[in-house]
Amino acid sequence: MKRYDAIVAGGGHNGLTCAAYLARAGMRVLVCERRHVVGGPCAEYEYFPGYRASITNSPGSLEPKVVADLELERHGLKFTHPDPTLMFPFPDGRAFIGWRERERATEQIRQFSARDVDGYAALFDFLNRFAERLGVSLFEAPPTLRALTARLETPEDEEAFARVFLGSVADLLDEFLESGHLKSMLAMLGVMSNWTSPLSPGSATWLMMRPMSLASSSVAADHDPRRQVLRGSTGLPLGGMGSIVRAMRRSFEAAGGEVRTECEVRRVLVTGGRVAGVVLADGEEIGAGTVISNLDPWTTYLDLIDASCLEPGFRAAVERLPRRGSAFKVALALDGIPGFAAAPKGLERACAGCQFRIAPSIEYQDRAFDDAKRGRPSRGPVFWGLFPTMADPRLAPPGRHILSANIFHAPAELREGSWAIERDRFGEHCIDVLGEYLPGLRDRIVEQRFWSPADLEAEFGLPGANITHLDMTPRHMFGLRPLAGFSDYRSPIEGLYACGSSTWPGGTVTGAPGHNASRRVLADLGKGGPWVM
Repeated sequence: MKRYDAIVAGGGHNGLTCAAYLARAGMRVLVCERRHVVGGPCAEYEYFPGYRASITNSPGSLEPKVVADLELERHGLKFTHPDPTLMFPFPDGRAFIGWRERERATEQIRQFSARDVDGYAALFDFLNRFAERLGVSLFEAPPTLRALTARLETPEDEEAFARVFLGSVADLLDEFLESGHLKSMLAMLGVMSNWTSPLSPGSATWLMMRPMSLASSSVAADHDPRRQVLRGSTGLPLGGMGSIVRAMRRSFEAAGGEVRTECEVRRVLVTGGRVAGVVLADGEEIGAGTVISNLDPWTTYLDLIDASCLEPGFRAAVERLPRRGSAFKVALALDGIPGFAAAPKGLERACAGCQFRIAPSIEYQDRAFDDAKRGRPSRGPVFWGLFPTMADPRLAPPGRHILSANIFHAPAELREGSWAIERDRFGEHCIDVLGEYLPGLRDRIVEQRFWSPADLEAEFGLPGANITHLDMTPRHMFGLRPLAGFSDYRSPIEGLYACGSSTWPGGTVTGAPGHNASRRVLADLGKGGPWVM
């Protein structure tokens, strides 16, 4: 039996991050990836012959610490810096254009409400101060709820905690802003990918992630989105999102690591209560005293581990975790760039060169979720899109472009019919809605492709089409992620760890779960410094 010090099951960006840190610490590490390419949804994907992008659109949360530690820029990762960074059009013909310069961003706020210039700044000052008061690091194992609430020392702390983690994002925004347009732009950040409404308790949680990141690390970089005026202000990786995981793989291999693609881990071997290695889909057995799973908890604990190796209560807790998501994907090959109807004259190409988001009001977002929770695709879907070829024309044939849109909410389980029937119907509806903001879009389409929630789960291993595996709401954050008592990246089996999106601090392209899992492994093996609990 061939042996390694550690095996990482799943070559998504967190798996690669974890593996690279372990290899840099001198361990002999193997990454096993089921697909033909590493990176999961971040991997480069050929939508159509000659058109390349990825399922994930943006690296808006990629931690500068991970970029620096793994020397990703030395391994080929380069960022472009579009300005503006965000196009948020509204049905009334106006748009919020997210300029990098604070003065221009302030003028964008002013066009919707002069009072909200101060309110917008006050909102993020409040979030940043509260993050500092909480003292929660994204680079350490998360505190239990008991430990977290013990940090609330004053009535003001308790009030802030209630506003962010127990209240809704709609209520929080009402305290600081008067413009419905600005509220909708920020509320979208709380509900994007989550099975929740902006009116639901806990929906403001995601607004705390970047303030907590800022309070966790002093590392800064040119592409650091945490210090910008707006979320979404990070640069875009030259070569598309796939360039991030390509650089991660190069960093890992430069440290002596080994990657095997089309190599599915089918079972984790357990002997005497501890990990002994893995069995691959082709029957090959590979030995290792440490196995780290980048996969979702259901696959890890219910499929890869023999039931006799886990306590029935633990398995039951995993089974109870909600497998629900609402992601849908649209990719379009275009023979040109359709301009936004709301783009100011002379800024048409600039507005097409950055992220765009469509979610025109809090009520609109609430209705989108209302449809999904009743088992039907949203009649008014929420869009998170990009023309990746504006940042790098090499991603498509000369003169051609790609529109890549991630869409919510499309419930994984439909009340009527199936996604085999509804996929194209809903995809066409999404194009119709996009066409209201991008006149002439249909006339530009050369080819189109849709991924339903069922497709995203089957191809990329996203449970219920949830891009973060578990919602990033208080029920599944801090010491509850993924399960109470198992938020420190360990499992009930000695030598088995988790590093995927279901672990703290959660999904999106940060690399933080992979970083943290590697620290836990190294500390347990006596190869790293003390692990802070």
